[in-house]
Amino acid sequence: MFADYCLYCAARRIQYIQRRLPLSLDDKRNRCRKALADAMALGLPEPEIRRMAKLAAWQLAPIESSAARPKSGG
Repeated sequence: MFADYCLYCAARRIQYIQRRLPLSLDDKRNRCRKALADAMALGLPEPEIRRMAKLAAWQLAPIESSAARPKSGG
């Protein structure tokens, strides 16, 4: 559900903690901080994770269209 080194997954993990887990506000805050610290330890940018996690929409990686991908086996 949440892959390491994935910016979208890091933001979505924080969204999930905030929106879906039945925890106290303090527990949610601590879990979100830990998730952010873990993502930053992997080299992901804090400002971008924070910005994405605040968005109303669930954060999903964009899907490449088949027209944008090079064809193989030429």
